[in-house]
Amino acid sequence: MDREVNPKGLASSGGAPALEKGLDLLEALAAEPGGLTQRQLAARVGRSVSEVFRMLGVLERRGYIAREAKTGEYSLTLQLFRLATQHPPTRRLQHVALPIMEELAEATALGCHLSMLSGSHLLIVAQADPNRPMGWVVKLGAVFPFNMHYASARVLAAFQSGRKREELVAILVAQSALPPAQITARLDRIVAIGHDMAPSEVAEGLVDLSCPVLDERGQAVAALTLPFLPRFGTKAEANDALPLLREAARAISTCIGGMAEAQSESGFQAE
Repeated sequence: MDREVNPKGLASSGGAPALEKGLDLLEALAAEPGGLTQRQLAARVGRSVSEVFRMLGVLERRGYIAREAKTGEYSLTLQLFRLATQHPPTRRLQHVALPIMEELAEATALGCHLSMLSGSHLLIVAQADPNRPMGWVVKLGAVFPFNMHYASARVLAAFQSGRKREELVAILVAQSALPPAQITARLDRIVAIGHDMAPSEVAEGLVDLSCPVLDERGQAVAALTLPFLPRFGTKAEANDALPLLREAARAISTCIGGMAEAQSESGFQAE
């Protein structure tokens, strides 16, 4: 049987056009930092305004999207995040990680967050802040593009092997517009030292520290990231927080039955 091709050029087996429309709309909104109007959404997914009208109504009624009354723009709610975190492995990871992350936040006086891969995006599945009146915060449930600007994305891609790593490098190439060799070389350097530490590429003045949370095969299932924010009146540096971050990542990995360190038999040379 001939397969249909949707407006994005992706082959499908047909038989569920309404589902295709709904998924197209959700993916378009997930890729947009702000909101999109009905007309903008229609153009983004290659359909007419009348085609998306009913689908938007259904998605809004089911709580997956919300419409801003003043602008008419639609945006995603946290419904997809709630569904994702109902998956047992994610719930277990959150349950195990949060107390360790809270200790890390108090010990460093800095916020930290746990990221996982969700399609071609980063999803923040856990977050902890110190008991301080001010600080840098990454919101629970936030979604970011999976690109080389984010330390979490670099760590998640670096600590993979075989086809999975190739797939993630391909996403990074597509979203970062960098040569594959340049991306691979940077990921290999991250693996060699067991973590990523670099000036933030999204917020001036921050230093991003990120370590992998590993499964039993030594593959990254999540990235534990601590944005280091220098404070006046202290001599603390990013290097002071790094050992605490690495120990927290090891503890989470061990608690979920994973490796404390990536091993050479998994294709890594982490210290």
